[in-house]
Order: sequence, then structure tokens, then C-alpha cells
Amino acid sequence: MANLDEAGKRKTVNRKTVLIAVIVILSVVAAGYAMATVSGTFEAFEMRPSDFVTLPATPVSKTGEVVVLDSVATVTQGNLAAGVQGYLETTSGQPVSGANVYAQYYFEGAYRTQVATTDQNGYFEIHFPMNWTGWLQLTIIYFGDGQHQGLQQIFSLQGENL
Repeated sequence: MANLDEAGKRKTVNRKTVLIAVIVILSVVAAGYAMATVSGTFEAFEMRPSDFVTLPATPVSKTGEVVVLDSVATVTQGNLAAGVQGYLETTSGQPVSGANVYAQYYFEGAYRTQVATTDQNGYFEIHFPMNWTGWLQLTIIYFGDGQHQGLQQIFSLQGENL
């Protein structure tokens, strides 16, 4: 009789072990599916780690014509906040073309810097590797050149709750 009880317990233990193994396998498969779905969502941002640059060590120029940042706003993709856009102009409204405009913000435990070059209208657009809710504080920097003064200005961009 004792042998029958031990055999019954072994079958119960084996059933429990198999049940636990099945649950673990299903959990791993579900987690893998979720990760594949999320990673596919972020491909829309087309960001590569090489988009981060080092901020130049040169000081902001104090000589030349004064410039301003105009119409700085959040770039959206669908309903998601994805970056920053704006115009670099002189105080008389003339566009500053071919200028490197840097955006610096805090992301994943460090300050990140990205750069864009203004077009013939002074327009720049920088896409970030993330979207955000609430407000994102960033600093936009133009170092200037022989004709234009540099500037450094802090902005707060509205995130997903647009």
C-alpha cells in the first residue's frame, strides 16, 4: 500500500512539474511576441545611435549679427511627439542657412546631443529616439560664425498630450 501512495505522489509531482514548465514556456513566448511588437513600433522613428553627437567645445560667438530662434515647436508623427523644429533667423527676419543647430536633452540617464543643418529658409528639424509625455526640457544652441552671433536658449516642448 505504501508503494502505491509513493507512486501516486510521483505522478502528482511530475504533473506539477510539467504544468510549471508549460506555464514558463508560454510566458517566454508571450514576452518574445510583446518585444517584437514594441520594437516594430519604434522603427517608425528611424533613429540610429550614431545620431548622437558631441557638443563642440568652442564658445558661443559674440560677434556678428544677432540671431533668434523662431517658431520652435514639437515635431509629431501621428499623435506622438517625436522631435523639435524651428527657424534660425536674424533679427531683421533673414534666414540663416547652412548653420548647425544643436539640441541637447536628458535621455536614458545622460545628456544627449543631436544636430541639424538649417536649409535655405533657416528651417531645422531634429527627430529624437523616443516620444514623451508631459514636457521635455531641451537646450538649443547655435555657435555662430563670422557673420552671426551664437545663441543658447532653453525650451520646454509639449509631449504626447498634444
